[in-house]
Amino acid sequence: MSTSAKLKKISLAKKGAPKVPGDTCPSINYVQEVLEQITARVDDDWASKQREVVDAVLEYIRDSNEELRNSSYYWYKKYEAAA
Repeated sequence: MSTSAKLKKISLAKKGAPKVPGDTCPSINYVQEVLEQITARVDDDWASKQREVVDAVLEYIRDSNEELRNSSYYWYKKYEAAA
């Protein structure tokens, strides 16, 4: 396959591809900061435990988003090499 045919094939595939999620870290950081401010005002054990649960979920979301972005890049590179 010629280089121009390969580039055309990749370009067509890009047009139909779904978007890769943007970096959610700043939003997650903001939610964690707000949560920290709220739980600091309440200052009880229940609120601290709830904050730990929410932080764990947010970190899971952060990690999953990063894995998705890395996977997308990996498969794009594999497609690019094969096309």
